[in-house]
Amino acid sequence: MKVYRLFLLLLFGLPTLAQDLGLEEKKERIYHKIVSTDNGEKLKWMDSLCRLVERKEVYKYDSIARKTIDYALELDSTRLALHHAKTLIAHIHDDLQGPGQAIQVFNEIKVRIPKDQHFLELIGFYNEGAYSYKILNRLDDALSVYEQAHTFANKTNDSTKMGELKDQIGVVLCFMGDFQRAAATLQEAHQILSKHAPESAWEPKATLSILYSQNGLQEEAKKLRMEIVEEARKYGNMKAIHNQFFNQAFDEMLHGSQKERIRYLDSTRTYSFKTNDKLLEIELLIAQLSAYAENGMLEKAELVKKQLEERLKNVTFQVDEYNLAMAHYEFAKGNYEKAAIWGEKEYDKVKDAQFYEGIYMAHGFLSKVYNNLGDLKKAHFHLKAHHRIKDSIETVQKANGFSYYQTLYETEKRDFKIASQQNEITLLDNENKIARQWMLFGGLGIITLFSILYLVRSRQFAVNKKQLQEQFSRNLISEREEERTRLARELHDSVGQRLMLLTRKTKSKKDSEMEELAGSTLEELRRISRGLHPIALKQLDTTLAIRTLIDEMDANSDIFFTHKIDNIDAVLNKESSLHLFRIIQEVLSNILKHSGAASASVEVDLHERDIEILIEDNGKGFNFENKIKEGKSLGMRTLLERAKIINSKLRIKSEHGIGTTVFLTVPIS
Repeated sequence: MKVYRLFLLLLFGLPTLAQDLGLEEKKERIYHKIVSTDNGEKLKWMDSLCRLVERKEVYKYDSIARKTIDYALELDSTRLALHHAKTLIAHIHDDLQGPGQAIQVFNEIKVRIPKDQHFLELIGFYNEGAYSYKILNRLDDALSVYEQAHTFANKTNDSTKMGELKDQIGVVLCFMGDFQRAAATLQEAHQILSKHAPESAWEPKATLSILYSQNGLQEEAKKLRMEIVEEARKYGNMKAIHNQFFNQAFDEMLHGSQKERIRYLDSTRTYSFKTNDKLLEIELLIAQLSAYAENGMLEKAELVKKQLEERLKNVTFQVDEYNLAMAHYEFAKGNYEKAAIWGEKEYDKVKDAQFYEGIYMAHGFLSKVYNNLGDLKKAHFHLKAHHRIKDSIETVQKANGFSYYQTLYETEKRDFKIASQQNEITLLDNENKIARQWMLFGGLGIITLFSILYLVRSRQFAVNKKQLQEQFSRNLISEREEERTRLARELHDSVGQRLMLLTRKTKSKKDSEMEELAGSTLEELRRISRGLHPIALKQLDTTLAIRTLIDEMDANSDIFFTHKIDNIDAVLNKESSLHLFRIIQEVLSNILKHSGAASASVEVDLHERDIEILIEDNGKGFNFENKIKEGKSLGMRTLLERAKIINSKLRIKSEHGIGTTVFLTVPIS
């Protein structure tokens, strides 16, 4: 048997060994040519050597490529230098898993290369650099490099390249959260590629479907995906079909449609195994394992798990969502401790990423598994995080969905008006060719009139839009307050009562550790309930609610709070009291989270015609104008909106290293 194995080893090992020896001989032969020649001849042999060992690190490809690029630039052979620079950067960020080093190489070479020739090679080189920035989530840099590459594409008049780069720019804008610009850019990319490279036109459309889905436009996303499937079938593009069914299955899962989720995954399987792409097969099997396990289909889950393990034997990299799939599998089998270990692995992997759905799913699973393990503290922590992320995602989706339909309505209205004007002008011109000169002036007059009307109506539309947005913001705030009240009531009436019963039982059993845990949990629940809707507000005792809020923050933080609060209960109605309390609560919460202050003070002074509120801290401060311009602070926008609702004046003064002062003047009705 040993002799037989040795024979097989020799039989199958000799060709590889012979190939390596042949490559080594060629390498040595070319090396001698390089040493014995110079200038153009030397560069030719260096190019040959670089191509021979391309992306083979065992032959020191990195070093050979760098020397070839340097020598090519010395001889002004820019095209050759760009070719090898592009391949070298791809090798570093793909094969060596070093996007940071790839960026360094990109920037070192970029400053040495002229930008007025060899635009196609420049596009490829810049594309690889932008990709490295994107991997490291340096999105502003990635966007800048892609846009530079697009300017090179414009100079070549290569429409396909322009469409592909527009697609990449759209992807980066998606990651940056710029919904409207991303959608417009991706639609432009799709139009360009539909005309010049129809077999690739599905890619920006697929990204657009994901963008719609992430912003709560599920029906629009599904419609786009089904259109892509029909187009991809024409070209036999199995990968495109796989991606659309797979992404639709993910959407169905997020919205609780488990039956549809499994149906789309089964459809995905039909095409995944036709692509001959091992990674796509693994991706599909992981999704199926998770879906079957979550829905109690253990027999199917076992079969898929075996297929998955077979394909993962020679895989050295970490596959997305594998940990979560294994967590669901162990949970379905009742192995809760193993499930918790897998769930924690998934959480550690996604917690610092921008994949918010992944973080949301990991928290949801860990809440469920720790609840089954009886670890109520951890279960409560993950459940809170799960709902917090869910609420944030839904808030963004509502805002972006509203913005999308507003933009769509405005665009359709504008296009309809322009089309109507053109039709009227054409009709007038056809009916009276004899009086063409007169009709020309008449047409210009009509256009001018319509333009004036359009400007007037546009201004009115802008006013109406602003009013709608303000009303929309007020409704959101009102809904949030109602939801807070409902949650506070449910926490008090349901969970609070159960925890109180649990506290009494633990006292009777004289288990001090459990008694302390139950008591602290009950107190934490009461604190959360008071934060959601203070009892004092129900009794129209705004002054007491504000004092209680400050005292609680003083007791539970390292910041020293002082306050001087006049009694304002008799001068404000219920709505104004609530908004004033929430403004003060938000400001104090920001001081706790962000200021790094040692002390803070709150003054509420009642005057004859108004109430003046002054809140100061000695923290690190921030640039208020930049915060507003960036538009990323939901809390800051809510502060301004609440102040506007109660017709008050809000001013914020902040300096780095000195602290922040908030002035609020509320008129008395």
